[in-house]
Amino acid sequence: MQPAVTIAPDATEREALEVLLKNNIPGVPVVESDGTLAGFVTDGHLLASALPKYFSTMEDVSFISEGGDSWVHYFTESADRPVREVMTREVSQLDVGKSEVVAAHKMVHDGVSSVVVTEDGRVVGIVNRLDLYAAILGLDEG
Repeated sequence: MQPAVTIAPDATEREALEVLLKNNIPGVPVVESDGTLAGFVTDGHLLASALPKYFSTMEDVSFISEGGDSWVHYFTESADRPVREVMTREVSQLDVGKSEVVAAHKMVHDGVSSVVVTEDGRVVGIVNRLDLYAAILGLDEG
């Protein structure tokens, strides 16, 4: 387990993106002011939020110009939206003290790359697949 970088539900998508980029992570727990888990936001949530909703229903976008300039407004409009509007509230989580086997099972079962570790409902850390696998194999972080 490593300490979790977190953001508040009222943080903007722009602020969330800055946290993801600064920490080189694909997602971050969203926590209330008391430290309790509210959700999880990923780079995928941010990208999906920045595109028009109908994109998710399209099989092919080859008819759309790849010039890009006409699409920039979608990205900039979403940047100031609070993450509570795009985060998932269904978060894979474990109580502190659970074994590596339990964490691995949770990740595989839920189809996620990390699980949030909580104690009395408050976020205390996060475990990702690579760190977990390295711990199981006895490899040091390098």
